[in-house]
Order: sequence, then structure tokens, then C-alpha cells
Amino acid sequence: MPVLYHNPRCSKSRQAVQLCADSSLDVDIHLYLSKPLNFDTLLSMLTRLDGDIAEAVRWKDTGIKLIDTSNVNRGDVESLALFLSEHGQFMERPWFDDGTVTMIGRPVDRLNRLL
Repeated sequence: MPVLYHNPRCSKSRQAVQLCADSSLDVDIHLYLSKPLNFDTLLSMLTRLDGDIAEAVRWKDTGIKLIDTSNVNRGDVESLALFLSEHGQFMERPWFDDGTVTMIGRPVDRLNRLL
């Protein structure tokens, strides 16, 4: 079953939930802040990401400036998966996983290709 990784506080993420509801697919909505993702799940998602893996992290988030990111390699899936498994609040959203490919819905309309 496809999964949408969702943060209800994010307007883009809420728009993605509506796109999923309007589609013919049965999509599982995963609240990743309440149920954090583990390293293996994130590694799989990053490996299958349609796009630049560095876009999986919210680098411009003001909170990220409060932590040390000097050891994060933006071009390495393992480095990013480890970082996001420890700091899931900085995961870009919405993020859709159809089981084969994953896609970040920025802009949200990108997700229509998978829905």
C-alpha cells in the first residue's frame, strides 16, 4: 500500500493528503513525527527517491541551525538516513512512497504522477 509521510502542521502536506483522498488509491497516511522512521526505512526511501537526495532534508529550517550538521554528507544516502533517523523533524514533506519509487511533493502537484 502506498504511504504518504505527513506532518499535519504543514500546508503542503495537508494538500498532499487531499490529493491522496481524491485519488483512486488507498493511501496509508503516516504521521512521521508521532511514529519516527528508522534508519532502514529512510535508507530505502532515499535510495528510491525520484530527485536529489539532499532535498530530503529541510536545510533552511531555523531549528537545523541549532545542531551540528558538519558530519552530514548531503550526497550520501547512508549519511542522510542516519541524520533523519536522529532528527526526523527536519525531513522534507510531504513524501510519498508507492513501494517502488519515492517522491517529495514540492510542489505538491508532482505527486499526481504517482497517484
